[in-house]
Amino acid sequence: MTLVSLIMPVWRPRPDWLHEAVRSALDEQACELELIVVDDGNEQPVSALLTGFSDPRLKLIRVEHCGPYAARNAGIAAARGDYVRYVDADDVAEPGSTGRLLALARSSGRETIAYGWTMICDEQLVPQKLVSETIEGDAAEASLLGGFDVYHVSMLYPRAVIDRTGPWEPLGFRVSGDSDYVQRALEQAPVRGMPEVVTQYRRHPTSVSKTARVADAVRSGLLILDRYFERHPEQRGSALERRAYTRLHLLRARSHFALGEIGPSLRQLALAARRDPLALTSAGARLAARRFTSFTGRLRRHSG
Repeated sequence: MTLVSLIMPVWRPRPDWLHEAVRSALDEQACELELIVVDDGNEQPVSALLTGFSDPRLKLIRVEHCGPYAARNAGIAAARGDYVRYVDADDVAEPGSTGRLLALARSSGRETIAYGWTMICDEQLVPQKLVSETIEGDAAEASLLGGFDVYHVSMLYPRAVIDRTGPWEPLGFRVSGDSDYVQRALEQAPVRGMPEVVTQYRRHPTSVSKTARVADAVRSGLLILDRYFERHPEQRGSALERRAYTRLHLLRARSHFALGEIGPSLRQLALAARRDPLALTSAGARLAARRFTSFTGRLRRHSG
């Protein structure tokens, strides 16, 4: 029977969320699995929080604190599975979803990354937003241009693809290390999607996505693009390169603008203009319209 390795890095967990995450990962009867919990050097060993679990499929390893990316690398080194799914210590895997992802991946007849949908939830797991996707086959270019919206916790990778993708990058990424990893994996294998939610993703005030700054996202986005074109030098100077960098700068310009950071927004617009002056014209008009709408809205409120 095919073995799936689930890898869960844990750092300063909330015990009830950790228990829920572990329980949901082990609530799988449709495939053989191992759950590797990586204690990322917590002051209180995670083993003390998991004494109520006696499932032999649960394996615990402890490493010096190194962050989630390096912790996942440690989990990969200990994994024995033919397939790998990454799970987080504050999320919930849907019952049976790992088995269904495995069946989908194996039905393609070749090395394929299977994925499902993600439900973004609040702290109490009340649904807030559905993240869905329908792309099949080669998704690397779509991902580079922001057109492949799948969370890493909702993907199942063949071990051979994991090995070719290489390790998670523990340095250089304050945020978006998962985007870099997914991008590299998509360059190694096609994808097949399953039209159902496989992960409940818990978003809370201490989530990286909640605490990250726009500047961090800009640096990470540029690093992802720079490394992609280093791996694919034949695409330097192409329309793809121009579109990818222009899109990133325009996206970050809108993010800065939404926060009222006009100077950084203009700098991102200027960088976009170097790549594609036409794109700047339309983007600048949209931002100006938003600023005018915001200004007139404030006038109406004050006059009322």
